[in-house]
Order: sequence, then structure tokens, then C-alpha cells
Amino acid sequence: MTAGFTVIMPMKAWDRAKSRLHVEPAARRGLAEAFARDTLAAVLASPSVAAVVVVTRGDLVVDDVRSAGAQVIQEPADRPLDTLGSAIRHGIAWAAGHRPDTPLAVVPSDLPALTPDALAELLTEADTHTSAFVADANGDGTTILTSRTPSLMRAGYGPGSAQRHRGFGAYELVAADALRQDVDTLDDLVAAERLGLGPHTLQAYADLTPTYADGVSR
Repeated sequence: MTAGFTVIMPMKAWDRAKSRLHVEPAARRGLAEAFARDTLAAVLASPSVAAVVVVTRGDLVVDDVRSAGAQVIQEPADRPLDTLGSAIRHGIAWAAGHRPDTPLAVVPSDLPALTPDALAELLTEADTHTSAFVADANGDGTTILTSRTPSLMRAGYGPGSAQRHRGFGAYELVAADALRQDVDTLDDLVAAERLGLGPHTLQAYADLTPTYADGVSR
């Protein structure tokens, strides 16, 4: 790898994130924040990453993200609120304008079992392909998407995105479970906990009441 990756991380405001986590609003917000903090910390610490750019809307996450060491860009206010595809496209356009000759990766902010070394290993492999992706734990969606330069990235996130990225010609990477286990539901969180959670998510998970913990599969 000749240059470190630019990582684009779309990050929905924590008070609007993770609507499929069926817990009270304060707990859901706390979990969304914990996922994002742990994922961002792992990405920033990865030796294969040269820059991290968080794409968000509004001011809720900005100070925390900047203090962690990432750059923040705001989605234009005239775009649909919290649309993942819009945020990713905005990040890719920023990378094309500011870091056009470096490899690019999109990393979601809900991979709380991610580690710096696992990401570095994956990106080293990804850099041997023009474009590549990681299917999520369910096999239907996509977690990480990469390309050798921003101009080569074609993103198709959303339901059925794994098949869509295959159709775009992206190479499907064999990845460790920690890179595939995003968290949308409590069952996803339990699966991520078995892999080893980052410290913020571990604490937020421990803070869940027994009522919530009893409602998920083990």
C-alpha cells in the first residue's frame, strides 16, 4: 500500500440513530454514541488509515468527533435528512476534491467490535483490488466499501447492497466477524458482544436494564 486510506464515516446524529434498537430513547442514544465512539477510535488507531472524515448533519457529534482526531464535513441542508446514501456520496465527493489520489474506504459508525489491526489487515488486502466490499453478518448488506481512488468508488448502500456491489464489479473480501457485525438490533448487539466490544459500548451494554437483556437471544 503506497498511501494510507482516507476513511469516510457517515454518522447520524445520535439522538436520531438506531431506531430498530427497541429500548428507551435515552438508552438508544447512549448505544448509538458508544458504537460511534468505539468505531471511530479503532479507525483512527489503524496504521492503514491516513485520514478520517465524518459526514454528519447538525452539531450534535461535531465536537466529540473533532476532539477524537477526525475531520467533520456537514451534509448540505437541502438534502434529505439522515439518508445514508446521500451522506456517503457527499463524503466521496469531498475525497475526490481533497484527496483524489489516495485509496478510499467507507466505514459505518456501528462496528463496535472493530479493532485497528483487523481493519489494517483488511485494508491491505483491499488495496490489491480496484474496488472491494465486506458483506455484513447477514450476508445481504455491506459494511466496508473500498476503492483505489475516490473516482473509482461506486457506492450502493441500502437493502440488498451486497449483491448490488457484486454487480458493480467490487471484489468480495473475506473478513473477520468483527468487520461484518454491524449493530441495528439488540440481537446484533449480543452477537457483537461475543466478539468483544469496545470500551464505550461495553459500558453502555452493561447499563441496559435486565428487562432489555432478557429480551434478546443468547
